[in-house]
Amino acid sequence: MIRIQSPGRGSALIGPGFFRPLRNAEEIEQSTPVILRHVNGNDRQFDIWRALAVGG
Repeated sequence: MIRIQSPGRGSALIGPGFFRPLRNAEEIEQSTPVILRHVNGNDRQFDIWRALAVGG
């Protein structure tokens, strides 16, 4: 699982065929044990990661 964060899109947990927006600090903190990598990016990078997760 990857957690990605961008200024305009917020944060999300992304994996193969899996996408879940993280809406608050508590959800972000709870996702820490399952992530392999945290990515800070821009909105375009966020959209690319989301497309890869949803589209395969």
